[in-house]
Amino acid sequence: MQLSKHFSLEEMIKSSTALRMGIDNIPNEEQIENLKAICENILEPLREYYESRPITITSGFRSPELSEAIKSSRQSQHCKGEACDFEIAGFDNRQVASHIKNNFDFDQLISEYYIKDVPDSGWIHVSYKKSDNRKESLIKNKGEGYIEWR
Repeated sequence: MQLSKHFSLEEMIKSSTALRMGIDNIPNEEQIENLKAICENILEPLREYYESRPITITSGFRSPELSEAIKSSRQSQHCKGEACDFEIAGFDNRQVASHIKNNFDFDQLISEYYIKDVPDSGWIHVSYKKSDNRKESLIKNKGEGYIEWR
């Protein structure tokens, strides 16, 4: 099932942990609609801006059981289909996150585990809601808590 021009449901629910542990990681209709919204409002425009370079989804939808299995919150926006983690090969993750921060409507943006001068280090977490996006921007470094990104 295609969620948008370049993003499929399959890539947004793929999880080696779910496969290994036999966890059902299939979203319901509302969660699928939320996944479509993040694809259409964040991922597709981002792909267009970065000259059609493929975006690698490293974590998309997570069922509450999967989220718990990976020691994440059952309340995570991943469980609602409102969040994904990703990278764009060949582009600095902090620069990509900065572009999102300055140009997109989003709920939460986290530049995670980025190391200066190591462009492909870390990844980007972004969430999107159909309304009332907070535009919360954070940085998460190894060994530290979340820091507000100003």
